[in-house]
Amino acid sequence: MGIIAHIDHGKTTLTDSLLAGTGLLSPKVAGSARVLDYLEEEQRRGITMKTANISLLYQAAEGAFIINLVDTPGHVDFTGKVTRALRSIDGAVVVVDAVEEIMAQTEIVIRQALEERVRPVLFINKVDRLITELKLSAEQIEAKFNRIIGSFNDLIEIYGELPFKNAWKVSAVRGSVAFGSALHRWGFTLNETKQKGVKFSDIMGAYRNGEVEELPKLIPLHTAILDMSVKNIPSPLDAQRYRVEKIWKGALSSEAGQAMVRCDDRGPTIMCVTHVQADPDAGVIVTGRLFSGTVKNGDRVYLVNAQAELVVQQVAVYMGAFREPVDHVAAGNLAALAGLDAAKAGETVVDAEHRGGMVPFERIRYVSEPVLTVAVEPKNPKDLEPLLRAMEKLATEDPNLAVEVNAETGEYLLSGMGELHLETATKHLKDYLGDMEITASLPRVVYRESVTRKGAVATAASPNRQNRFTVQVEPLEEELAKLIDQDGYALKSVGEVLAVDEQKNALVECAGKTEQLRSVLDSVISGFTFACKAGPLCGEPLKSVKISLVKVQLSDDAEQRSPVEIMHGVGKAIFGSFLTATPVLLEPVYKNVISVPTELAGECSRIVSSRRGKISAFEQKGILTTVTSFIPVAETFGLAQELRSATSGRAFWQSTFDHWEKMPAKLEAKVIMEIRRRKGLPAAVPKPERFTEENQ
Repeated sequence: MGIIAHIDHGKTTLTDSLLAGTGLLSPKVAGSARVLDYLEEEQRRGITMKTANISLLYQAAEGAFIINLVDTPGHVDFTGKVTRALRSIDGAVVVVDAVEEIMAQTEIVIRQALEERVRPVLFINKVDRLITELKLSAEQIEAKFNRIIGSFNDLIEIYGELPFKNAWKVSAVRGSVAFGSALHRWGFTLNETKQKGVKFSDIMGAYRNGEVEELPKLIPLHTAILDMSVKNIPSPLDAQRYRVEKIWKGALSSEAGQAMVRCDDRGPTIMCVTHVQADPDAGVIVTGRLFSGTVKNGDRVYLVNAQAELVVQQVAVYMGAFREPVDHVAAGNLAALAGLDAAKAGETVVDAEHRGGMVPFERIRYVSEPVLTVAVEPKNPKDLEPLLRAMEKLATEDPNLAVEVNAETGEYLLSGMGELHLETATKHLKDYLGDMEITASLPRVVYRESVTRKGAVATAASPNRQNRFTVQVEPLEEELAKLIDQDGYALKSVGEVLAVDEQKNALVECAGKTEQLRSVLDSVISGFTFACKAGPLCGEPLKSVKISLVKVQLSDDAEQRSPVEIMHGVGKAIFGSFLTATPVLLEPVYKNVISVPTELAGECSRIVSSRRGKISAFEQKGILTTVTSFIPVAETFGLAQELRSATSGRAFWQSTFDHWEKMPAKLEAKVIMEIRRRKGLPAAVPKPERFTEENQ
């Protein structure tokens, strides 16, 4: 099971309380120890930045349970790590602050959980604040609880799949909602209060009379949460029956499919890797969910994506920051394996005997993408190679980071989802490099290039002028975009589509499949990929562009059809047509949700509007108002400080990447010029004729 929530709603504090309740942590430090926030940066900031897991033994009325508990980040900059954690769990305790109620990130993590068929239960936290700070009556508190439960179930109705949505909606009466205070370590479900004869008025009285320390003894939080979990969250034996078909695209009737559906300890070893971390002593440590089989030291396993056969050097389970070696780990559990150095997050591990025909786990879809970049360089040029290796290692551990070496400028670029994400990544990079001195630029926004209409049919010759390619560029139509969404972003052929890249650019065959084209198809696709990585406006990636291959004329001499010649010829033709298709620069836009006392909502909306933000909704929830808006990422630098200052720290907000939008014309030209100057390109955008046949 996992614990997921909006930032600062109390996930990690809840985890401490669960550890204390099961004997792994002193109750005196629960709530402040932040056991699973073992990174120095997490302790300093007081927020969770990575996923951590720990195995608990819990004795319930129904018997003993091993609970593999995963604590996940709540800050939007680390959303990708939440997505990967969800692949490894079957149920999640969603923590919601009783004062703030359902927030933007709450909705995102619930949506992600339901997409992975992870069953949610609800814990309404910080109930003490309703009593002590807001001084609400019992009737007002009950109304607040009902509103939170109703909003929670509305999200399940919207995002849940038909077979599950009604069964998975939460209910206080059915015991799938708990209430309490993680900080003060008390909590209850309605069933528990009935059994113990506790009334809500008793809890309110404990706060009025200064007897709060009695509540954890009377209604301990860990009992409420863990009892609610074992009653509502399915075991792997039950969950894998309906989850495997969603997250694995192989044949369920195969030996591997049947073993995973049954969660069979005696089946072939099959593991989905969700996290990869470098250990200075043990090398790469691969953590993931074992869906079938039993993994032991010395087992020979095959990495499906890396196409490598390796030996498991050590099997362990994680206890927070510590790895505890064990003899074996059986199906349905989380395991940590040493010796699989070639693995990356998302890898599929299978025992070597069953490697033939094994289908990897479906690509995990992330709800966000990198929109900010920093340029990193060492003080000493001789350290360039170690720096690049360290950056690639960082990207292996966190697939939401993108690493690129800009061939034009020689810059080493690190892209992430927000200022905090990049600041943390840079800090980890410095830790990896030890004494090596590096500098990082200020974060800058990532842009995309696209077109607004169909361009001219453009022909370009390869550098040796022996091959000619004719293409036409236009915006990607909606129907093809939907097909790409269904099929995933990996390069592959779908009908007439020869290739698709991660920015939803499509190369479409219109020339007729000739033998000659088949012989150079890989090089043509390389030319498409090359052109899409850095467009002609200012060297930013192309996005949502359809490129039709209209005609191909190849030299009869095979030596004149080298991959480099083909690649450059295709790239030039694409640029030539692109520049006639009314090209535009797209900027990333955040969806920003601010929760603030009603009297300060006007000031917050003024700040948003001053930053080219568009207000989309105002919603009052008790004493708070939620202001929803859309703000260009370029306008959010310093937004946190301005909001904090204007509201005296009383505003809470969350910015999540939402969409790409055409830049206003009056700003576009200036931004293009600035980017071209920074990249060392000529000031003027090139004319189409520079690339096409007429000018060659």
